[in-house]
Amino acid sequence: MGTGGGAGDKLYAELQSLKIFKGRVDEVLTELGDSEAAPSRVSEARLEAGLMGVNFAEVNSLHSAYNNVHSQLETLSQLLSDMIEALGTAVHGARVGYENIDIEVKERMWAVQRRTQELFGSPSDSHTQRCNRSSQVEF
Repeated sequence: MGTGGGAGDKLYAELQSLKIFKGRVDEVLTELGDSEAAPSRVSEARLEAGLMGVNFAEVNSLHSAYNNVHSQLETLSQLLSDMIEALGTAVHGARVGYENIDIEVKERMWAVQRRTQELFGSPSDSHTQRCNRSSQVEF
């Protein structure tokens, strides 16, 4: 990469930052999975419902919250992986030109976009309109 400090350098720096952050998220997932609080271990240590009383909602709430956080971390990890791949492709495209990128790579980019839209939906029309208006330059 050149020392000109151009857009390609900035994209590369962002790509490296995303890789570091994703690594941290993956470490948290691994630690949770290996800990005593892992869903499989929590479920192995279940007590009989009658032993602790009836309708002990706090235990159910705690287990549900843990599973929710774990699921969100898995989604975040996948999203970060997709972003890293997309940004890496964008950096490559900035170097060689979009028309010189392999068909398979372009198809992967579309797959990443579809998966992201499935997770988070398409931008709302009002948001898109606001972005379009704010990006217009008046002379």
